[in-house]
Amino acid sequence: MSSEKIVTLFDTVEHAQAAERNLIKADFKESNISVIHGRDLDSDSTVFKDTSIWKRLFGNDVEEEHAELYSEALHKNGAVLTVVAHGEDEHAKALAILNRHQLVDVPAKARGTETAAAPVAPTPRDTRPHLTGNETKDEILQLAKEELEVGKRLVKEGTTRIRRYVTTEDVSQKVNLREQHAEVVRNSVNRPVTGQNIDWSEKSVVVDELAEKPVVNKTAHVVEEVVVKKVNTNHDEEIKDTVRQQHAEVERLRNEDNLKK
Repeated sequence: MSSEKIVTLFDTVEHAQAAERNLIKADFKESNISVIHGRDLDSDSTVFKDTSIWKRLFGNDVEEEHAELYSEALHKNGAVLTVVAHGEDEHAKALAILNRHQLVDVPAKARGTETAAAPVAPTPRDTRPHLTGNETKDEILQLAKEELEVGKRLVKEGTTRIRRYVTTEDVSQKVNLREQHAEVVRNSVNRPVTGQNIDWSEKSVVVDELAEKPVVNKTAHVVEEVVVKKVNTNHDEEIKDTVRQQHAEVERLRNEDNLKK
């Protein structure tokens, strides 16, 4: 399968890097894409001032006027992007992607006929990138096709709040309490005694009376745990939209004057 290097010029490095990102998204290998810019060069660097370097990079068929534009662009925040395309399909795919960006129409600029891009949301111009190795003067009508790219973003749909609060409840519990009192019992007796057995001194007996009283104490223990966690769920959603594609219709017109002859 034949390969071809496509060379394009951009007025800014940012436009070239955007085109590079889209090429990578379209499955072009990074090793086949190169962006040359002058940001890393010293202001007095002569590396790209010699226009012959472009012939060494891209082939001897690079025109001198084009090489001068490449060198001039590198010193004005411009960039040169190259991509290697294998086969006609990949070549057309690369051109379709590149022409969605603000390419510099190198042949027109070299002739001094390049038109300025619109200041807001410029549309791709009918430019033809420089093709090294097999460039012809054929007119190229580029056909574009839109592709639907669906991304995802995270949005907040609601909030779940779990609040802990305290309630009170009246409870009751029976408890058996014991009391201890002094009970005086008098018994009638008739017992003879002698004088020696009687204690005529005064004497008192003290008996403590006891009673149990309820003692209230409260203890707390965990009866339930509420676990809060995030659970991810997935669902498929079909995205429908309309994309555009350009087609080419060939209409051959015959010269009526030649038919009359």
